[in-house]
Amino acid sequence: MNGDLSYDARTTRRAVSLMLSTFGRSDEGVRVDQRVDTPIGSGFGSSGAAATSAVYAAAAALGVRKPKLELARFAHQAEIMEQTGLGTVSVVYDHVGAGAITSPGEPGTAKFAMVKVPRGTRIVTAYFAPYDKKDALSSPKMGEKINGLGYAALQGFLSDPSIETLAAEGEAFSAKLGLESPEVKKAIAAAKAAGATRASQNMIGYSAHAVVDVDRAPRVVRALRGLGSGVRVDTFEIGKVRAGVLRATRR
Repeated sequence: MNGDLSYDARTTRRAVSLMLSTFGRSDEGVRVDQRVDTPIGSGFGSSGAAATSAVYAAAAALGVRKPKLELARFAHQAEIMEQTGLGTVSVVYDHVGAGAITSPGEPGTAKFAMVKVPRGTRIVTAYFAPYDKKDALSSPKMGEKINGLGYAALQGFLSDPSIETLAAEGEAFSAKLGLESPEVKKAIAAAKAAGATRASQNMIGYSAHAVVDVDRAPRVVRALRGLGSGVRVDTFEIGKVRAGVLRATRR
């Protein structure tokens, strides 16, 4: 992972192993090299994206000709088993843009409601440190709280499925959940003071994201960078490219 042979990419390894064993393939001689450009372990969906890309690439390299939906299910299962995420793969394997999962489940079963993204919308993020979400996702008490707040947020979104409502409900969910660290709270406040429409904690991570118009993005970036040298700040457009194998190579 990013050149680090010692990194415990357990979700990616689990996904590839599930795929190989299901189709009767040996893992002998199989090596996965990945580069992840977003922060890892802080609510950016990197584990789900890494697992999905790995099974797509491994299947292509080994001649496993299966639909992307079928392959994505191995990444979804790995996320659940390793407790690194819940429904990320059900969206990223074949969707683009912005929206919300309205009915949970594996890829092909989960339902996803898209929203229109105004031109010039940017996401500005601030990352402080990795977060081990395994404890939060395995806690029954926290699970009940997440489900209750999540249901309320979903109903609010469905009453007006727009990017503004999506961001507003996410902000309210973040604040009520109570997992925001002092650094994350400062980042949220700084982003909104600098002109972000909405800002909230990544779920789940020591990081925050802000929805901002492209013209105001530079001010938000400066405000977040002003929080200290330990913060990583990135600016993203909202994606328009579906997941898939770009090129299969052999070495």
